[in-house]
This record gives sequence, C-alpha cells and structure tokens, in this order.
Amino acid sequence: MDICTGLTNAKKFKKSNLTIGCFDGMHKGHIKIITELKRVSDNNHMPSVVVTFDPHPQSILNNNLNDWAILTTNEQKLELFYEHGIDYTWIIPFSKDVAKITAEQFLNEYLIKYFKPMEIVIGYDHHFGYKREGDSEFLNFMKGKYSYKIRKVDPFIVNNIIVSSTLIRNYIKRSKISSANLLLDRKYSLRGEVVEGKGIGQDIGFPTANIRPYNHNQLIPSRGVYCVDVIVNNNNYIGMCNIGTQPTLHNQGENVIEVHIITDSNLSIYGEEILVKFKDFIRKEKKYKNTTELVKQLHIDRYTCMPN
Repeated sequence: MDICTGLTNAKKFKKSNLTIGCFDGMHKGHIKIITELKRVSDNNHMPSVVVTFDPHPQSILNNNLNDWAILTTNEQKLELFYEHGIDYTWIIPFSKDVAKITAEQFLNEYLIKYFKPMEIVIGYDHHFGYKREGDSEFLNFMKGKYSYKIRKVDPFIVNNIIVSSTLIRNYIKRSKISSANLLLDRKYSLRGEVVEGKGIGQDIGFPTANIRPYNHNQLIPSRGVYCVDVIVNNNNYIGMCNIGTQPTLHNQGENVIEVHIITDSNLSIYGEEILVKFKDFIRKEKKYKNTTELVKQLHIDRYTCMPN
C-alpha cells in the first residue's frame, strides 16, 4: 500500500475508485465501506484509494477535548487499510484552513484532480467539506459534471443498533469493553512505551509495566481492572490491566495505566513498545483497607484473567 501525506503532493491517477472519511474506530461499519471499495476496485481493475485526515478534525475543531478523544490512531488505521488490500491512502493534514475548503472545491481540486474517480463509495451518513456540505445529495448532484458513480453503503447493524464511533466511545467510557469490541470486530487496544514506575507492584508480588500511550489524545477506558492480551517484543501474553489512581497505595495518586503480565519469565521491558488489547472489564477501582486485602483481590483478578 502506498501512503501519501501532505495536502498537495498526492499521486495522480488516470482513474480509480475511492472513499473518504475519518474512519475513527475502524469499526464494522467502516470495514463494510472499505470492503465494498476493495470489491468494486477489483471488479473494475482499478486502484482503490482511501482519503482520510490526521489529526482527526474534531481535535482541531472541538473546543473541549476533555469530552472527546480518538478511538483509533493513524497507525492503527493504516494497518487495517493494508490488511484489507487498499492500494493507496492519502492522509490529509487537517487544519483550520483545510476545514474552510468547500465541498465543491475539495471535490474538484483534490478528489477529481488527483484520482479521477470512476466510483465513489460512501457511508450512509457521509459528509465532507466546509459546514459538512459534501453529503450524498451533493455528490449525486455533481456526478453528471464529473462522470463518476456513487455507491452508498448501508449502516452496519448489530442487535438492532447502528454501529457508530459515538456508540463505541460511550461503551468504552462506561467500561463496556466487550460491547465495544463486538462493534469494532476486534479488541480495543492502546499502544505505548513501558516506563519506570515506583516498584510497588514488585514489592507485593504483582510487578506491573507502567504504560505511557504514544497518542495522548486516544480514549483511555474508564478506571478499573481489565483482562487484557499483551504484545511486547513480538511475544504474546495474558495480563490484567489497572487504570486508575491506586487508591489503596496513594491518597492522591496520579492516574496510571499499568499491566501485570501473567508469566513465569522475569521480564525486563522498560523502554519497550507494548500493545495492550482489552478483553473484559472485571471490576471498578476500589480502596482496600490495607495491602493484604488488595493482594487477595489481585489474586482473584489474576485467576479471572487466566484461560479456563
């Protein structure tokens, strides 16, 4: 897969099929669009093109980022595009200036100019351009001028609910990880660096890897304990993850993400990249009377996360 970054240096195609969107979450609905794009492109023997944005437009336009965070990093999106056989991805660096580009200008000066699309695949609620003017009605109105076809993909429905990034985000905020994973069709994950902590976990028999996420604007699941899968140094492990302030050990602790990797090996992974995949929510964060009570609970948590 070829990847282009920059607003005006995209490769020019004689013809292609394309889709455009933020694809935050890359959930089942997004995968349905990408799969349809790939199918159409293969049938037409044309390159498949995804046009997306980084950073996410909300991170530029939303004045209160405390209420909003991304689900999927740019790197995760690219991995999924590659897995689904996309030929070319154009990552447009989003800014307030880009936000002012009208739908007609964006269509003419970017999509048509560079890609000459024969078919444009869009989701049922698709919008682009200034004030979200570029919807399916707009694209249908303009298709006579540019001789492309519109292929509108219906929403993906699970348990009579339309899959959406907003719904997944709400699930994760409410500790409903298994529900979020169902809509994502994979485990929600965080990637980051293992940083040195205070060593308290080691002292009580539950050594942990403290994690600093690479993307500070990715949504962190709500406080509590989770069963997770862990990948570090190309090795797969089962683990349990605590997100919170460690109230039993600290009166006013920092909010941390720490993972206890369930293994008999003596791991030394400070400074390493770690990928944490959330499987299930176990319990909320709780302040115990003492470390003895905490350790008893940690043994229960570890047993819960072990395979049957």
